[in-house]
Amino acid sequence: MITKIGLDLGYANITLSNVTTEVYREPSVALLDKNTRRIISVGNRAALADSESADGILVRPFKNGLLYSSDLTREIIKHAISAVDAKDKIRCVVALPSDLIPKQETEVHKMLQAAGVTESYGVNPAVAALIGAGYSPLISAISVNVGAATTEIAVLHKGEVILSAREAIGGEDFDKAVKQYIFEQGDMTVSLLVARTIKERLGAVWQGRESKSIDIEGTLSLTGNKVRMSLSTEDIVGVFAQPLKILLEAVANVIKKIPIDAVSEIFENGVVLTGGGAEMYGLDTMMSKVFGVLVTKPSSPINSISKGLSRINTFLPVRNHPNGRNVTSQLAKLYENKKQKK
Repeated sequence: MITKIGLDLGYANITLSNVTTEVYREPSVALLDKNTRRIISVGNRAALADSESADGILVRPFKNGLLYSSDLTREIIKHAISAVDAKDKIRCVVALPSDLIPKQETEVHKMLQAAGVTESYGVNPAVAALIGAGYSPLISAISVNVGAATTEIAVLHKGEVILSAREAIGGEDFDKAVKQYIFEQGDMTVSLLVARTIKERLGAVWQGRESKSIDIEGTLSLTGNKVRMSLSTEDIVGVFAQPLKILLEAVANVIKKIPIDAVSEIFENGVVLTGGGAEMYGLDTMMSKVFGVLVTKPSSPINSISKGLSRINTFLPVRNHPNGRNVTSQLAKLYENKKQKK
């Protein structure tokens, strides 16, 4: 019996899912001993222990969508796969950044194999997100997945990926904008977690959000004293201008490369906006106004990639391809074959 799973190695979280449920989601972090650099713990345990440990440092193995620490990545993958209750074989479809070099792709598949995965296949994250949002691989549309650190963009035309790009801009850049604003206004420092909370409760990039205010606590940079500040929705209007500009330009740069003969079909479906960063209030409306196309967002955009990966796994015949192959370009054909068999 084959257990079919999808694995999303995100900058903020690693998410593992099967066809019907999310099996596992934990922070993509590892706690290292400050002196020996030995791995103490990973995932939730690492994130929770960080605030209590004076001897450890918290690190992320993924940077700008790429792997920069094989050892840490290996441990985090091993920890995630151990959550799978597999009776026999495990077949995994993993999201791999569009510009990951073949050597790095091979390395990820070897890590999966070492963790107990029998078969593994790679897929473009933006394509997986589109499928996870409920669309067919045969669609003509623009997929924009705004992650924590990177944004993956893919343009599909009749099931073929005709353009793809990755930009080092994501939800955390919007968090940093809030953090910087608070520092500039009151010489006060707050954690990125506090900044993210402010963004989620008050932030908007388009008008219409209900006016609210919250009290926050931070530290004065000069004295180290604790201090409180009140912030409202109106206070942070305009805070996100710079990261928003970078994000919109990244999408625009891809859109303007779409071949003329494909524009009408692609624009008919427009942009499908996914990823945790898609939750920013008004981002879908902003994109629609800027690009003049329909922009749709699924009910749970943060889960789109993992849902898509596990759904893609159902298209794959057993051992149809050599282990470790990227199957993005074949998804439309595999999907059609699956439909015909039904």
